[in-house]
Amino acid sequence: MFFLKHEDSVGPIFMGWHPVNFSIRANCGEVFLIELLLFYSPPKVPSEGKRKNMPGKSTIKHKVCRALGVNLIGSPSAALTLSRRPNRPGQHGTSRQAKVSPFGQQLKETQKLKAFYGISSKQLRLYYEKAARVRKQTNVALVQTLETRLDNMTYRMGFAGTLRAARQMVVHCHITVNGKRVNKPGYQVSPGDIVQLKEKSQKIDRYKDWYNFFEQKLGYVQRDTKNFSGTLVQIPEREEIPIEVEDHLVVEFMAR
Repeated sequence: MFFLKHEDSVGPIFMGWHPVNFSIRANCGEVFLIELLLFYSPPKVPSEGKRKNMPGKSTIKHKVCRALGVNLIGSPSAALTLSRRPNRPGQHGTSRQAKVSPFGQQLKETQKLKAFYGISSKQLRLYYEKAARVRKQTNVALVQTLETRLDNMTYRMGFAGTLRAARQMVVHCHITVNGKRVNKPGYQVSPGDIVQLKEKSQKIDRYKDWYNFFEQKLGYVQRDTKNFSGTLVQIPEREEIPIEVEDHLVVEFMAR
């Protein structure tokens, strides 16, 4: 509330409950000292009941997987969600879906590619422009470039169970490339590069268990369980990359 100490008093204006005192001067023919008592409301905090009903990050990612119809994060829980609830999320998810236009198909495949590798639209645009300059099919060059990002290679070599966890390991400097610390998730791994768990991090039981448990059988990746490392043997062919995306539709979308 505002309370004005003046002979021509103005009524109170409600704004909240917490008081703060300050003074200002106003010139209306004469100078009057006006003391204002300001009330304001603190930010609203959700109640305990509402806080329990808030969806977590995993729930939101599972909704994205259901909307696109693919297990984008590679976790068993997401696969279980898709098997139990194959319909789209939302009130009308069980109703018959209208025919998707060619533009809608291109947009959906583009969203799937971004979700698979955890990149933004701006990053995808830069990768597309780079792939378009290579003497190779643009869709193949685009997917190969994304596949050989350091965070994705960390995930493919089995250092973590999800791409999100692998990216966090890279950013927190648990991963080295050829013995040098690299904390850029977008660092491009070349054939022959050795990606290894940092010596100090090899003593952490969680990372040791992850490396021994999350192994992916891929022809272009070679693992060394004794040294907690992996090597990119070659640039993978498009057929070897385990993602369900019609990448030629992505190129058509980006070329619009």
